[in-house]
Amino acid sequence: MTTIAQSAIEDRQTLVPIDSHRNVLAFTGDIAAFMVGTYFIPATTVLVGLASQLTDDKTLIGVVGMTWSVTWFLPQLVAAHIVRGQRWQKPYLIIPSLIGRNALLVIALWLLITRAQAPILTIWVLVGCLTIFNVCDALAGVAWFDMMSRALSPRMRARSVSIGQFIGGLFGMGAGLIVERVLQPDGLPFPQNYAFIFGCTWLCMAISLAIISLLRENPMTETEHAHTQNAGFIASLKAAMRTDPVFRRVMIVRLLTGIELMAASFYLVFAKDQLGLDDSATGIFNIALIIGGIAGIVLFGWLADRFTALSVVRAAALMQFAAPVLALLFALAVLLRGAPARDVAIAGFIAIFALRGAIEHSLVLGALGYLLDSASERHRAMYIGAINTLGGGVALSPVVGGVWIDTLAARSQAAVAYAVMFGFIAVLVACGAWLSFRLPPLKKG
Repeated sequence: MTTIAQSAIEDRQTLVPIDSHRNVLAFTGDIAAFMVGTYFIPATTVLVGLASQLTDDKTLIGVVGMTWSVTWFLPQLVAAHIVRGQRWQKPYLIIPSLIGRNALLVIALWLLITRAQAPILTIWVLVGCLTIFNVCDALAGVAWFDMMSRALSPRMRARSVSIGQFIGGLFGMGAGLIVERVLQPDGLPFPQNYAFIFGCTWLCMAISLAIISLLRENPMTETEHAHTQNAGFIASLKAAMRTDPVFRRVMIVRLLTGIELMAASFYLVFAKDQLGLDDSATGIFNIALIIGGIAGIVLFGWLADRFTALSVVRAAALMQFAAPVLALLFALAVLLRGAPARDVAIAGFIAIFALRGAIEHSLVLGALGYLLDSASERHRAMYIGAINTLGGGVALSPVVGGVWIDTLAARSQAAVAYAVMFGFIAVLVACGAWLSFRLPPLKKG
């Protein structure tokens, strides 16, 4: 705490040069350490896996799976309302992070002490702690993005994010191997294995917090600060939606391309149910997801550095279109000729999951980066909160997709249900991709 207080005092004494080495290293190290922490507890494997060990109730398991993304995205507008207009934002980064990240330690200690002997209560402790972590991180995240926009130029921001994500991805592969080993039948017993995993996550998040506390902040200018004090948050948001066509168009692009998540949630289910792939293919697809993510980091980092964030938005949109189209081709093949050969199916879905891995790393360098570059200083926090809240709505789409597939499958072949959904999603994403090419270009910085 003393270090944080001293750092805050330093911030107020002098303005920090743009792209200072200290801030570049702080942001890069924070991104890398935070990413490694998230690789220990991916929602679709570790969190859902823990929930399935505690209950057979699919609804509760689904609640745990959705908690990770929904509780981070949905509070973003409230977080933006709190952070917007604060001239000094570092306290809004550090204090929520101290609270939220220790919630992960609570999960680890709960599993160690109680040994999950009350399984339903343990699930709700898990949901509660994940909610605390994500709500606090939502508040910290809005401040983090706003501070980054004032500390780093667009080009240096792209380099910092891409290098941090690349390092985090490499170490994240090691984290994945540790998780796999710990969860093996001859690994640690349950629930000590999951307690160990959450302990590792907390350690990475603590390192991330220690690094970002070294950040030296440039405050909002007096003029912009005065303007935010004289304008209400909701009124400003409505005015922005009405008068800023770029912001409005980015929101529509985010909605139309982000809906690909509905299809993505069922790629693996389709491959196993309709193409006859067994659990051994899951490991192959997980590797494809990780490698695709690292390749995406390199590609998007190069695009953002060589061109602008808009090029990342467009490249990601094309990938989000390609993934459901490939899945649609396999669904049509099942309907017309039956399931293709196993090697063909695996090769096709390796491509799909590699695309998914890349897509998952496009938001910061893409849509968020574009908004940070195009928005005025007074609107940045508000725009970040708005687009991330929209992401919360998109994160709920897999529930709609599940109901859709179950309803259509009850009336016809399951392959028809998948084909209709993949095709419909591809059309929506195509509209979003087309609209992304109508966004105005930005000046390189």
